[in-house]
Amino acid sequence: MRQELPAVAGSAGAVGWHEGAMLRHEGHEAAPVPPSLKVEADKALGLGKNEAKVLHPAPASVIATTHKLMHLSDLHFGAHDPLVCAAVQRLAHRLRVDVVVVSGDLTQRATRQQFALAHDFVCSLGVDERVVLAGNHDLPLFAWWLRWGRAYQRFASQFGAQLEPQRQVGPFWIVGVNTTRPWRHERGTLSAAQVTRVAEDLRSAPAQAWRIVVSHHPLVARSAEDRSHRPHGADTAVQRWRDAGAHMLLSGHVHHPALLQPQPGLWSMQAGTAVSRRLRSGQPNSLVVLQMQSEPTGSLGRQYPNRFAQRWDFDARLGDFVCVESLPVAG
Repeated sequence: MRQELPAVAGSAGAVGWHEGAMLRHEGHEAAPVPPSLKVEADKALGLGKNEAKVLHPAPASVIATTHKLMHLSDLHFGAHDPLVCAAVQRLAHRLRVDVVVVSGDLTQRATRQQFALAHDFVCSLGVDERVVLAGNHDLPLFAWWLRWGRAYQRFASQFGAQLEPQRQVGPFWIVGVNTTRPWRHERGTLSAAQVTRVAEDLRSAPAQAWRIVVSHHPLVARSAEDRSHRPHGADTAVQRWRDAGAHMLLSGHVHHPALLQPQPGLWSMQAGTAVSRRLRSGQPNSLVVLQMQSEPTGSLGRQYPNRFAQRWDFDARLGDFVCVESLPVAG
């Protein structure tokens, strides 16, 4: 395992996921992150400030084995930006992530060429461990006859026939669930059997694993307007999976990044569109990195937060992705 400091968060004043670093509980007003929590996060991430307010590394005593998961969503090849694709490639190689998770909408119109482009891009990230799910755009729209019996044929030709992959990579216990349906154009659905299967997979995870569920459609609404994007059965799924030990829900679909906490101990992370030109609500291209430190203790044996959720936005002026927020997400 590599011994290194976690990636440094963006500079002071960078735009975060929410005004004033607020965390929103579904159905409740947002609550600010306690200053003490931000201080602990800065310490664990190796951040400090001198009198000139310049970020510098913390002492070597906080160095820990760091595992990284990169979460991409809504690539929409066929409506992609090659410059942004190259920036994601550089970031993946620079961070040396352990696993890449793609939560659907790899293509714009589910054509063979678009799937081939998406496959080549995912492979170019240089990460052997990959978990890839289909999104609603990955089911043929114009070749509508394929939706009866062959809806996932083109997806499977590039990414395999397993539509609900489950994998352990280091401390990450990743459970995929397919929320798309051939008879639906945009909306998603979760069946009772799927909810039960995911709960069983979560319960079988090792005690210290970071239990993560991946879906294309978000299970937690960012706002009242976003509730229509949730799959049918989302409320039941969130409760049962939380009871089964889930720590993090990863999703995409809405092209709007958000970090939410629907219940104590359970977080929901929505990635923006990683590389497409289909930007919404003024949001830039965006992706997510999860970091977990295996032995994060300070010089005096003090325990620091060891799980972090990071939002990386594409900065058009720099031509690269920049970490604009990094927050501890205790399980």
